[in-house]
Amino acid sequence: MRKPNKVATDIDASHPNYERLIEDVLRRAELIGDHGPAPYLAHVILDYPLTWAIRRLEGLDSVMRARTLVATQATHPAYLDCIGSYHVSGVVCSTDEPALLSGVYAAATAQRTYQWRSGLTYMELRVTRALLRGLDTRGIATSLSISTKTVNAHISNILCKSGAENRAQYVAQLLTTQPNG
Repeated sequence: MRKPNKVATDIDASHPNYERLIEDVLRRAELIGDHGPAPYLAHVILDYPLTWAIRRLEGLDSVMRARTLVATQATHPAYLDCIGSYHVSGVVCSTDEPALLSGVYAAATAQRTYQWRSGLTYMELRVTRALLRGLDTRGIATSLSISTKTVNAHISNILCKSGAENRAQYVAQLLTTQPNG
């Protein structure tokens, strides 16, 4: 008789074909499939296409986000920090098998493993998330309950830190994936 796993994984993807990107790795580790009941459940969001995880994370409560690992193709530190700023357990590259597996175990027990990388403040990350959702200055101000002048100050700081000349260039930098290494 097979002993039940202590950890199971729920994959959240925008399309079933994206699930295949990580299913084999998780199946080999017996983290998905019919292996009996598991007391610990990790929620994995596949960030394909980019920014899809942002929409999914906004709909989750804090307890669920704490048990969530986001697997993405993104490489920009500010983009990764935007995802991490939702207080998820971790953010990993979807092709990094060791990070994916350790991230699943950490997420199953709500352990936070994400390390900040961009140097942006939490408020600058919230403004960046709004920019990624396509909001303009007034929309950002309304969604964050701050003035448009404050939004512009945050955007100015973000552009200075990122080296981007304008918002469009900054968002393009965030959404450009580059091979690791």
